[in-house]
Amino acid sequence: MGETFRQTVHLLMGLLGAAVILRLDDRGAFVFVSAALVIQFLLCDAFTRGYDVPVLSRVMDESERTGKVPLKGGIAYAAGALFCLAVFGRGYTAVGLVTVGVLDSVSTLIGLRFGRHTLVGKKSLEGTIAGAAAAALALCFLIPWWAAAVVAGVAGIIEACFPLDDNVAIQVGACVMLAAVGVGVGFV
Repeated sequence: MGETFRQTVHLLMGLLGAAVILRLDDRGAFVFVSAALVIQFLLCDAFTRGYDVPVLSRVMDESERTGKVPLKGGIAYAAGALFCLAVFGRGYTAVGLVTVGVLDSVSTLIGLRFGRHTLVGKKSLEGTIAGAAAAALALCFLIPWWAAAVVAGVAGIIEACFPLDDNVAIQVGACVMLAAVGVGVGFV
């Protein structure tokens, strides 16, 4: 399983998180993301202390990279979403979650399999282009195609070049870019 399973979880977190946020009202979305953050933090603490949590411990064994802080990616997802909710609102947050979920998972899987031209660190040109294209396609269901292309392109650059946690940076970058191009997210 390994990386494919991990990236599938990554993708589903983005897509399902966006879907739930869009179905809730503002307060419900805030409670949902806050609860996700608190629960993941507590689970991270439990795993770090060596506790065995039925079912979840096995999922963690399959989905976390060796030597990494357990649930760090999920905590970063929730922290980024909480920031985007507070600053931009539910519609933009959904765009940020879809962007990070699709772009990061597709770029990793394609980059590992087909990446030949290294950009920064282990990031490949092939993975970055594939991830940005997939994110743009997914975003076309939420925002105009041209805005989807701009947001996904900028998010791809962030994913490839940003040295810190891209689970936060991609979401925030997508929301900032969407605001910069002046596209309101009117489906909420």
